Amino acid sequence: MDEKPSAILRIDTDALSARDKFAFWAEEMGTKRGFTSYDSPERATFRQELSIVDANGVTFMRAKGSPLDVYRGMPSRIQEAADYPFHLLLKLNNGFTTSEQRGRSATIGVNDMLIIDSNEAMRLCSHHGTDAWIIGLSQSLVTRWLPDAKNAAAVALKGDKGWTSVLAGYLRAMSLEHLNAAASPFERELVGEHVLSMLSMALSQNKLAHDAEEVSARDRALHARMRMWIRDHYADPEISAAKLAADFNVSVRYVHKAFASAGHGMTFLGAVQHERMEAAMRMLRTSGISNTQVSQIAYSCGFTDPAYFGLVFRKHRGCSPGAFAKMHGLLGPSLDLPAAAAAPPGLVLLR
Repeated sequence: MDEKPSAILRIDTDALSARDKFAFWAEEMGTKRGFTSYDSPERATFRQELSIVDANGVTFMRAKGSPLDVYRGMPSRIQEAADYPFHLLLKLNNGFTTSEQRGRSATIGVNDMLIIDSNEAMRLCSHHGTDAWIIGLSQSLVTRWLPDAKNAAAVALKGDKGWTSVLAGYLRAMSLEHLNAAASPFERELVGEHVLSMLSMALSQNKLAHDAEEVSARDRALHARMRMWIRDHYADPEISAAKLAADFNVSVRYVHKAFASAGHGMTFLGAVQHERMEAAMRMLRTSGISNTQVSQIAYSCGFTDPAYFGLVFRKHRGCSPGAFAKMHGLLGPSLDLPAAAAAPPGLVLLR
């Protein structure tokens, strides 16, 4: 069943007096979120807004306002860094933004991009006002599409070249309203896949990822078809590499070879677990979840033991299935679980 589109979360300084705007933003988005330094050359006329939409594995944030100069030390307090280990920053306005991370310094202009490592110290300075997409990239998508993401941290991707230009155009044409209007979790998930696939090709063009040509065309095509097969069969509790091999008329050994060469670090079993977890999260986001329904979700996703499903889910998401449902505010009254943190996902970059 289609899920109601998530609301756009907006945080801004508009309702505050001029003297309180910077102090509020520095406290809420600075001190409380792990920055050791948070400043702006326009304190007296400061204004800022941040709008957020969660698109199933990718969190889109649009930031607009005054120039900012922020520094974050090692983010030991950032719990979400495990879920969103990297962020993509696309600069939308004229002027320049500089970034320092991992001993590198980069300057970007309009349409240029940066990847920021959520688990490393960082300084980011926007010199001529802020207007940017900040996109939180989930661990599962990074594992699948960007196995060399750390090599790309704090390296400028120029928006007038190749796939970086294509991705910049795609994101410029997008709005939070477009994302919020997506009719189903699957549609929102596809948006993330599009962004990550184009970013993967942009990194490859910039020699920041393994050259895709090292993988044979046959293995790439076969791997893509196998991933689709897994999406169609993940609910089968007896799914196996042997069944997949039989359907594709290849050996089990070749199945594992295709995943090793074209799977970006994700094995056959990892791909099955990923699809099962994605399906489980979609179901858990629906309304009226109860203890019985959580067990049924486990069976619907291919697990024969709800207890084992709970263990796998905790390892994947860091919480129980019931707690995940409660975090999304959709838990039915029959499931009594501890309260979970209500902080929106994807704010790692601003912490």
